[in-house]
Amino acid sequence: MVEYDTTDEVVSLNFRVHALLQELRQNPVPGVLETSPGLRSVMVTFDPDVIERERLLDELNDREAAAADLNSLVLSSRVLELPIAFDDEATRYAVNLYRITTRMDAPNVRDRDNVDYIVQYNGFPDREAFFERFLSTVWWTASIGYFPGLPSLLALDPLTQLSAPKYNPTRMWTPEGAVGIGGSAIVLYPMESPGGYELFGRTLPIWRPVTGDADVTEFQVFRPCDRVRFRRVSESELRVLRLQAFEGSYPWQVTEDRFVVAEYLDEVERTRDDAAVVARLRQDAAAGVEIP
Repeated sequence: MVEYDTTDEVVSLNFRVHALLQELRQNPVPGVLETSPGLRSVMVTFDPDVIERERLLDELNDREAAAADLNSLVLSSRVLELPIAFDDEATRYAVNLYRITTRMDAPNVRDRDNVDYIVQYNGFPDREAFFERFLSTVWWTASIGYFPGLPSLLALDPLTQLSAPKYNPTRMWTPEGAVGIGGSAIVLYPMESPGGYELFGRTLPIWRPVTGDADVTEFQVFRPCDRVRFRRVSESELRVLRLQAFEGSYPWQVTEDRFVVAEYLDEVERTRDDAAVVARLRQDAAAGVEIP
């Protein structure tokens, strides 16, 4: 496990992760079988019969030193558009089931949903302000994993700064396609599963059906470094779109592109003062909310 320091904010740390992975692709280390990015870490699987651990650490240090500086880092980054229905029936059912079967007094459950808790924790005046902020943000796919195909998304807008504590204890059931927030990460659940993220909506199934001679690597919609925009739809509209996705006829909106990290860093610097104000507002709001 290669883990980066916590002295920088998590999005920039994730760029360092992908800079290292890019260097490893360009200059492979013999004996490395697989790499997998986390929010601020890289899991490296290696064959000890080909390369000893100490030699591998030396090679990884060399690759890290040779990796592109963030000011010159350019990453392959597709742009995806996904529909989302907020406060949908399936996620409300999951939240209410948790309240009935697991924790009746959970402070994050308000009227059979988590939306109002997220709103209060982040200091928004109402639900619509939260939804508007979420929809106006471009989301960065920092990593994929925990459950197969589960993307963890971070906000590329320095003024967004959404966050929420996770469930305590964990929810035993989450609907496939649910959208939730835990810490500063947004996740999309790829399957029915337990889960601890606060739920606020639902999107498409993020597995694509693979038939015939199709490339099996295409069954997973997301790739690391994808950028995602969400568009709001009604729950009835989402049902139609989900059916299309299950049938394989949904017209996925995916554009090949590149991401220039220096432009993000410039935006962070330009909005630094405003972002500090948002951070204080978020911290003040969170301080007055009970943690699960």
